[in-house]
Amino acid sequence: MGLLKLDFIDWLSFKDILPFEGIDTTFAEFCAQYSAVQTNWAYTYAAIIGIIILLIKKNKKWYWYLFLIIFSIMSVTSVGMHTANYGAFEPGVLTTKLLASYVDMSFTELTAWCGVCSFAMEFYQSKDSLKKRNMFLIGVSAITVLVLGILTYEVFVIHDRPLYFGGNGAPMDGKTGGMSIAEVGCIITILPMAYLFADNFKKMTGNEKALLALTIGVLIVAAIITALWGDNEIADFALGNFHGHSTWHMLGAIMELVIVFWVDQRETNRKLREAKFSAANFPS
Repeated sequence: MGLLKLDFIDWLSFKDILPFEGIDTTFAEFCAQYSAVQTNWAYTYAAIIGIIILLIKKNKKWYWYLFLIIFSIMSVTSVGMHTANYGAFEPGVLTTKLLASYVDMSFTELTAWCGVCSFAMEFYQSKDSLKKRNMFLIGVSAITVLVLGILTYEVFVIHDRPLYFGGNGAPMDGKTGGMSIAEVGCIITILPMAYLFADNFKKMTGNEKALLALTIGVLIVAAIITALWGDNEIADFALGNFHGHSTWHMLGAIMELVIVFWVDQRETNRKLREAKFSAANFPS
């Protein structure tokens, strides 16, 4: 058996591939992967819409644009992961699926990193809070480098991404539940946001709090759905009418836009405070 097996499926012809024609998969898995491919584009659309909104509102905070750009790239790499060689994992072999999962997981981690950094830069802008901001940026960057290093070792050295958490070390073949170290690493990467939100919640206005709570709520609901109903096959979620992981994609895109609304509302509130301060101290 060779150690390299690459065979990409053309994105545009993916819809024409019929189950059971040279593809080792069930009909339910085929439908699930096809659904995951199509709904991934929701991230891209949300990112484009978000960037347009921020440009129209003349928001000059570059880090939110970077966040949306990385988010949109992640959606494209995820499409590639779902179509690559139609999901074949072979322990010890650098398959297309494994390589595609590396690219996809790398940008997933970068999205998490950029999200934490963006919120840290948003909350800690005063001179008094620069030290705290830099501490967050250095800390989350160190975690990201570690996660990407582990991911690189798994893919290019051992040619496998074992499911260490909940999978009892089983290979990532899509047939066993569980999480790899990199996936757990993504969760660890976003954990500092819990402190960021708690430390700054009282400082926000009511509408900012509401939008932030909605963001967190959508994320929790999406995580529960994809955790319980998975992404490998069409399950009984909503009587089989909605694919669990595809629902995660769609709710994630909604969360993406809610974050944009939060950013815009926060900037609007800041300008209103500056206008009131100016009017009170420098009356015409």
